[in-house]
Amino acid sequence: MPMYMRKLLFTILLICVHTALYAQTDNVLLSRILRQVQLFPQEKTYVFTDADSYQAGQRINLRVFLVNAVVHQTDSMSRYVYVELLNPERLVVKRVRLLRSNQDFVGYIDIPEGVAKGRYMLRSYTQNMLNLEGYESLKSIFIGGHGKLLPFKYDDTLSESFSKIDIYLNVKRLSNSVKVSISSGNNIVKNEYRLFVHCRSIPLYFGKISEGKDVILCRDSLSQGGIYSFQLLDGNLKTVVEKLFFLYPEKEHCAISAKWDASDTTDDGMLPCLITADGLREGETMDVSVRVEYAGMNDVKGRSNILSHLLFDMDVAGCPEEPASILSSKEAEGLAGGCNWKRYRMDDVIRGGCKKGRIGIEKTAVIRGRVETLIGHKPIKEGVVNLISPDKGFYAMAKTDAQGRFSFEGMDFPEGTQYVLNAFTKAGKSWVKLLLDEEDFPPYAGQFPSFEWTEHDTTRVDAMLDMPKDGVLMDEVHVFSHQPAYASRSDAYARTADFSFGLRDIESIGATCLHELLRRIPGVTVDLGKCYVRGGATVGGRRPAAVAIDGIFVNEDYDLDNIQMADVERVDVFKGGSTVIWGAIGGMGVISITTKKGDFKTDDVPLTNTKIFTTLGYQVPECFTPNQRIPVWLPSLRGRSFRLLLPSVCRSGYRLVIEGVTSEGRIVSYAGALEE
Repeated sequence: MPMYMRKLLFTILLICVHTALYAQTDNVLLSRILRQVQLFPQEKTYVFTDADSYQAGQRINLRVFLVNAVVHQTDSMSRYVYVELLNPERLVVKRVRLLRSNQDFVGYIDIPEGVAKGRYMLRSYTQNMLNLEGYESLKSIFIGGHGKLLPFKYDDTLSESFSKIDIYLNVKRLSNSVKVSISSGNNIVKNEYRLFVHCRSIPLYFGKISEGKDVILCRDSLSQGGIYSFQLLDGNLKTVVEKLFFLYPEKEHCAISAKWDASDTTDDGMLPCLITADGLREGETMDVSVRVEYAGMNDVKGRSNILSHLLFDMDVAGCPEEPASILSSKEAEGLAGGCNWKRYRMDDVIRGGCKKGRIGIEKTAVIRGRVETLIGHKPIKEGVVNLISPDKGFYAMAKTDAQGRFSFEGMDFPEGTQYVLNAFTKAGKSWVKLLLDEEDFPPYAGQFPSFEWTEHDTTRVDAMLDMPKDGVLMDEVHVFSHQPAYASRSDAYARTADFSFGLRDIESIGATCLHELLRRIPGVTVDLGKCYVRGGATVGGRRPAAVAIDGIFVNEDYDLDNIQMADVERVDVFKGGSTVIWGAIGGMGVISITTKKGDFKTDDVPLTNTKIFTTLGYQVPECFTPNQRIPVWLPSLRGRSFRLLLPSVCRSGYRLVIEGVTSEGRIVSYAGALEE
């Protein structure tokens, strides 16, 4: 049994012993909750980076913590984590795929040269997390300056999802307890109700409640910390009213201390630093990431951290990102009151509506597709598909099923790996059409958190150089561009398009195929190999966008996978009024592809049984290079305490930042100067 299940069962056992519940109803309720947790194990991610502010062209070193959503313990479910760098227009600038290695997800993202100044976002997720809409894992990154987050203003939409009965659920936090009561605006509440309280689907109270008889929940009985759901249920266990309340985040925090050990300085001037946690329980260990950063004028106010992220951001539907300051004030209680909570589906689970996630947990990389006839597009049964990787010397063979589908599992190879697929009929004939299922990366349609700039100094601390002899120190030179961040910087033709990717953009993005590149554009969708702009709906049905290669329109069935990304110089997308330059054929939008040679002939690449392609393989980690801005970056440390040797320069003007989780799911978060 997984560790998180053991902890959950132990918690529920304590509740059964210490809480007066109706035995029959409670047994049914607990069994439904346990069934839902088993059917749909949920995950959260948090990205720890080597800094919060960068300049164009720098590298973002990162480590992703993947934890179980209920108990915040590192789990062993998903094998891959995806991390994307989103620009202020919500377009994906970079995407990497990290493979679990020694229980860690460590990697990097290189910021392209020339990107515009602004607040960018790191979005991280697993395939399993895509089962839930509105629970994005976001991390703010400032490029070209320093900024701070501002608390987001939520609309009180939670109660609107329930029946508009004239009854109120009142939750009030006292010094060492929480008081819950119900009242009516006009009449005395006569019906019998039950109060159900849970935190991250772990039930903490279930019992009767009526007007005039308040329920007092003492602090010790509320064993969890974070967002609590107080649900008023009728006789059919249907939720009448629900209130969210943010309580006791300190219960989830594992406090640590960091001190210099001046008595044991090494001969080379390195200073030992001792990191300990006095509150660790027996057998409990820490799994943390550590960085030492130049403090300067940028303090930790207005940042988010792993504590605010796991306890608040990732449990609230549509929550962009909150500063960590909300945890130390009553502001969080007010914020939670206007939030919506759909993650754990407790309203349905209580009534027996347990269900699995639509997308399974990703245990390995898979290449899928289908084979069909050239005429009539009928599936080919028992066809033979060969997969070859010249880079890795790998070969595999699969047969198609009755629907003409095939799959190759265990394709765990690094990024840039090239594959060759070819397909034949059962009789060995090559006149078939081979279609490849492309990896689906959902666009981000959510909202970015509010922020404000705190410092506009764009000096690259890590690029400071000594003045050469007879050198001349020039004033800082500012270069401004009025071209949108998403536009091509290769020529002026892109100005007439709505979205453009020039050669430099294509190379920096590293898309594996044209469809992946087009999916990054808002309003463009790819379905069964065809591209649609804003849905492409007409009176006669759905129509794909027109595709032009080097100015020549191709047939609607033309497969864009026939064009290798290495041959593409520019991609322009026209939608709306900009399509008039293409005439009537551009009514549903136009995708214009310009090749490097400029004389691409569609007849040169007919629809055949062979495809050459690359997938988004896993990223191979690279060593970190210390610099003046970040002299120390240690993404993975495990144990009960740590003794680090730090450069002597860190003793003044630098800050130590430590974040992670313990083996029992408590959260480690520390930021400050080292103590003497």
